[in-house]
Amino acid sequence: MEDIAVRLKRLNDTGYTDITVWLKDDGNTIAFSTNVEGKEYSSENEDTFTAFKMLKDELLSGGYKMCCAGAMENAVQSGMMAGSDRVYLIKEGEKPKPSDAVGMFDYME
Repeated sequence: MEDIAVRLKRLNDTGYTDITVWLKDDGNTIAFSTNVEGKEYSSENEDTFTAFKMLKDELLSGGYKMCCAGAMENAVQSGMMAGSDRVYLIKEGEKPKPSDAVGMFDYME
């Protein structure tokens, strides 16, 4: 199990909460889980980025926005990156370049 530090923006008061996201990879399934102010959030999928997006959406439904690269609207993952924690932050009208690749959990406002 891996611990990942993540900052959340609270949508109700625009303050911030720092959390730990736990990543578990059993070789077949990627599972993310966290606890925010007493409530548990989790996701599970065969694909890392899909599991991440599921957790992001669950937290958003709970009133929290993840402050990391993978949560950005322009974050995408190529087929070659599948299964990794890397995403491209694409720019409209441009093909992604290797320099556009960042870690899914890299801090971004």
